[in-house]
Amino acid sequence: MDSAQLIVALMGAGGGGAVALALVTGIIKWISGASGRERARNTNLVSQRVKAVEERDAAIAERDNHDVRRRQTAEYASRLRRQLMENGITPEPWPDLEKTLTPAQLRQLRKPMKE
Repeated sequence: MDSAQLIVALMGAGGGGAVALALVTGIIKWISGASGRERARNTNLVSQRVKAVEERDAAIAERDNHDVRRRQTAEYASRLRRQLMENGITPEPWPDLEKTLTPAQLRQLRKPMKE
């Protein structure tokens, strides 16, 4: 066996073929510029993912703030209602929320007023 055959046999036995293929592929990508395009694409994907996570976290924080304000408002209304009862005043019944206007309906009603 000559030296070239020995080198090929050792590369094949040690997984050198896969390493050589990866090196050749990497060199071809580097020369053609595909490596830079892939890196830019991967960087862009990572930045998009980070932005999506930040937007999700901001939406969750805003939802939590709305929940806190809603609970505080309900507690305040309940406290005022109790004070009315303690002072001998019968408060009106709680409004039927099914009959109240949604924000979209309210905007629709206000449009003719502005014109």
